[in-house]
Amino acid sequence: MKIDKEKLKNANVDKEKINKMKEKIKNEYEGKTEEELMDELKKVSKKIDNKDKILQKLKPLLNKKQQQKLDKIMKELKK
Repeated sequence: MKIDKEKLKNANVDKEKINKMKEKIKNEYEGKTEEELMDELKKVSKKIDNKDKILQKLKPLLNKKQQQKLDKIMKELKK
C-alpha cells in the first residue's frame, strides 16, 4: 500500500486530539507488567477481524528482534 503524501498533508487531522489520545493510552498502560499487557492484548485482539493481514503489513517494518517478539505475542494470543 502506497501512501499519497500530498493527500496526507492535506488531511483534516486534529494533531492536538491525536496527541491527547496518545497521552491517554500511555498513561493507561504505563507501569503495567508484561502479563497485564498480554491480558489486555488478548481482550483487544478478539475485537480485530483482520489481524493476520495487518501483521503482514507491519512485520516488514520491524527489525529481526521485534519480529521475533511479535511472533511470540501472536502465538500467545492464539491460545
